Amino acid sequence: MQKSSMIVRHRLFDRLCHWFIVVTAFFTILSGFSFLYPSFQWMGAVLGSPQLARVLHPFTGVLMCFTWMLLLIRYYKHNKFQKQDAAWMAHMKDVMLDNEDKIPPAGHYNAGQKMLFRMFILTSVVLTVTGFIMWQPYFAPHFSPEVVQWAIFFHALCAIVLLLGLIVHVWMATWIEGSIAGMLYGKVSRAWVRKHHPLMLDESEQEKH
Repeated sequence: MQKSSMIVRHRLFDRLCHWFIVVTAFFTILSGFSFLYPSFQWMGAVLGSPQLARVLHPFTGVLMCFTWMLLLIRYYKHNKFQKQDAAWMAHMKDVMLDNEDKIPPAGHYNAGQKMLFRMFILTSVVLTVTGFIMWQPYFAPHFSPEVVQWAIFFHALCAIVLLLGLIVHVWMATWIEGSIAGMLYGKVSRAWVRKHHPLMLDESEQEKH
């Protein structure tokens, strides 16, 4: 395929951040669930042992959430809601049924991706705050037992929501052919953009001027 027909969708730094989040999320989520449910304790082995998992889990979590904040800065421009997003949401049924001819055009990201991105950022903030409150033996002793218990509850709740969001994210990436390749190599074909994110062509032209 000619280089002229390719369009940059994800820059190198953004792709590195994305895959770094994938790695840290893998260790953080598996080790975290090993603490919540006794039957899942074996998952702590992903970080070596249950004891080592308790030591490393907060650090992998901080790295994951910090990188999310970097992507918030990097992707903020493309994730602002626009007028066309309301029309896209109104045709959610057509999106789910893959009626492409009825789906309104989307920009760099569609409304569903923008909502998912906000969910990732919100849960990351809550996980970070509650995680520090729970962190033994460094920060937890400075809070009352009641505050720590509430922190544990919201931490677990957000972890589950984040996991569900990641499942949706992976499903969306595999459902739309070419999405994963775009995150691996950074570029997608002009035909792919015209089909899935046609308004991105206008955005690309505006950035050149």
